[in-house]
Amino acid sequence: MAFLPNPAQTRNKPVTVPSPTGGLNASASLADMPPTDAVSMRNWWPQPYGLSVRKGTREWALGLGGPVNTIATWNSISGSGKAFAWALGWMYDISTRQRVNAPLLAGLSNSWWQTTQLVNAAGAHMIAVNGADNGIIYNETGIQRLTVGDGIAAYTWKNLDPKATVELTVHQGRLWAVKQQSSEAWYLPVGQISGVLVKFDFGPLFSRGGYLAQLTTWTIDDGNGAEDHLVAVSSRGEAVVYGGTNPADDTKWSLVGVYYVGPPLPGRRSWAKISGDLVFLTQRGLVSTAAMLVSTKVKDSNLLKSSKIQFLLAEATTTFGTLDGWSFNYFPPINMMMVNIPVPTGTGPVQLASNDVMPEQPWTTFHEVPAICWKSYSEFILFGNADGNVMEFWTGYTDNKGLAGLGGDAIASSVQQAYTYLGGMAVQKQVDMYRINFITDTPYAVSYASNLLYDFTIPPVRSINAAVAPRSNRAGINPLGTVAEARWGTGQWDEDLWGGSSQIQANYWKQAIGLGYVVSLAISMKSSTSVIWVSTDMSSKQGGLL
Repeated sequence: MAFLPNPAQTRNKPVTVPSPTGGLNASASLADMPPTDAVSMRNWWPQPYGLSVRKGTREWALGLGGPVNTIATWNSISGSGKAFAWALGWMYDISTRQRVNAPLLAGLSNSWWQTTQLVNAAGAHMIAVNGADNGIIYNETGIQRLTVGDGIAAYTWKNLDPKATVELTVHQGRLWAVKQQSSEAWYLPVGQISGVLVKFDFGPLFSRGGYLAQLTTWTIDDGNGAEDHLVAVSSRGEAVVYGGTNPADDTKWSLVGVYYVGPPLPGRRSWAKISGDLVFLTQRGLVSTAAMLVSTKVKDSNLLKSSKIQFLLAEATTTFGTLDGWSFNYFPPINMMMVNIPVPTGTGPVQLASNDVMPEQPWTTFHEVPAICWKSYSEFILFGNADGNVMEFWTGYTDNKGLAGLGGDAIASSVQQAYTYLGGMAVQKQVDMYRINFITDTPYAVSYASNLLYDFTIPPVRSINAAVAPRSNRAGINPLGTVAEARWGTGQWDEDLWGGSSQIQANYWKQAIGLGYVVSLAISMKSSTSVIWVSTDMSSKQGGLL
């Protein structure tokens, strides 16, 4: 169909479109998606002032010998701390950045450990269980083993064998332990890490059957002060919530309710506490505990906002829901919620991440971060990979930087912004020129290709194979802008450049081709520096009604 210029709009109309800080949207119609959202987003991070390429990774602890399945931390009362990792049945101290020394423990049955910490008059204690071996306790005196016994001798339990324990939590100062393949939780007196345990059976409240899969705590502040609740989730997806301080006293212990959240995913790591909410990762996607009591207990503004990616997450749980390595994590220093999604060997795990500090909690996807497990340690974010290494995340602007901070790979990213009508629906547009407004702080460290897509075309996933050209190859190229249009999938990476020191790169327009009713910008990039995409300027003519 021919493009018929509108006599009233024969002059080019300039439009500025903000970058897609609304994040990935996998739920809205392409025709009705806000222009500040994205159809696809890979390795970008939505922020209030623009879209930035995610930060990189650096080696932390090397030589663990096999897949790192667990990372745990211990924090002393004085403020010092330790970090530990488990791989191939060995436990290592990874408190400092280095190649690991001899393991602290060897010959363990598996490397999937669940941990918690309890502080009492004797100090701070990290307690760990794996459902097969005697428990591990780490405190100021070093490593101790937790065994079955009379409950009187130090580091012994009576009534429950630590070898049969698969999960731990601390509620109202009491250590609770979950017995493997049962609906039972057992608890100790307040402040004790050993002693005589008392059984509490959640089974009668599990109307759908199943075993106790998750046990954790949730703190609600409804204006009358903080209330601590114990939350027990069955393998069939029922969440039983209790409030109170003493499970042995009916006057101080009461049932709040039983709710359906969906069956938890494998691994017992599918929950995180976020502000006043407790969020579970289940076969239904992300489920907010606060949302279950929103009418009486919490404000709607505090609830998790994940509707834009629920369909995408549900698809992932259906496809990969039987694999180990699922987890839901929250990293307060960078306000990041993250779902770790295990995928078959050869592809590598993928993460869905959200910026919690923004009102709409926009989501994105991270790739080339091959994490099996995650943990915050001091100001660091650590993950274990399948190669027997622990890596630091969210550091610098390159991936796989060495222990000494040298080397590293440029980060590949891509994004397709939602379609925009450029101010006129049901009429054709012809974009003549466009320019992408980036901010960077290092010249010559970015290479990108871009293209305009029309009328709801979704391009196939593109891989970025071109390396960032060395500085010596850039002689004579204007550092403030690009010198040629880069075509999507075929662009010359060494020719499509921009640079400069902490300034907006908006000096050069690109020639556009094609026409249509709606238009979307797609960008594919490799970078080894800070990159922020602020907005895009487009100059277009609009046709009349046909």
